[in-house]
Amino acid sequence: MIQEDFEQNVVKLQSALLGFAKSLTHNEDEAKDLLQETSLKALVSKEMYNDSGSFKSWLYTIMFNLFLNCRRHSSKQESLISDFQIPESCDTQCKIDLEDSFSGPDFKRIMNLLPADSRMLFNLYLRGYRYEEIATRLQMPLGTVKVKIFRIKQELRAYKKQIV
Repeated sequence: MIQEDFEQNVVKLQSALLGFAKSLTHNEDEAKDLLQETSLKALVSKEMYNDSGSFKSWLYTIMFNLFLNCRRHSSKQESLISDFQIPESCDTQCKIDLEDSFSGPDFKRIMNLLPADSRMLFNLYLRGYRYEEIATRLQMPLGTVKVKIFRIKQELRAYKKQIV
């Protein structure tokens, strides 16, 4: 497909893609963001498209995969927050709910007890990086990254029980 045709096809399908994005997100602003990300990804990855399949299906697949990646990232953050109840911001007056949360200072103190390499690894995990991305970034085997993150979570839970 010629570059101009490719770009014109992306533009022609914008309204259909926006409708699909709205059906996925149920939110106008998120749908527009998803549409923009999809269009950008398609234009950047145009050499990956082969003329054998439907262009519209290819764009829908890109959009759906971007949507899933975003949801995975969000659900990981939500599970970590519910797991450890990490407050967004906490001053020195933070009170600890001894039943099910860390205060901000306690969480920072516990994180500082971890070795520097574990702290860096877990910070990447908390920021939403996937295991594969962490492994690549830190030049570690994927299995090692998964095991270390699992053990760090266990340590944090053990510290939490000691605080309680």
